[in-house]
Amino acid sequence: MLRPLKAIAYGCVRLVWESLVAYGKVSCCVADLPESTPTAADPGPRHPERVRRDVPLSRVEKTLQRQLRNYV
Repeated sequence: MLRPLKAIAYGCVRLVWESLVAYGKVSCCVADLPESTPTAADPGPRHPERVRRDVPLSRVEKTLQRQLRNYV
């Protein structure tokens, strides 16, 4: 009587252990959340053409910005 219960307990513990290992493998690969939430108009945080807010726009960029405001 004790032997079948031991086998069932071992099977349950092994199942729980393998589930926790699988959960750990998945949760380790989660990317960090960005520091600020980007808006739909802004490029992503690591985009090569990201606009710096501390640098003023050039004359050509201001002209383009005015022209593109009609389309947004």
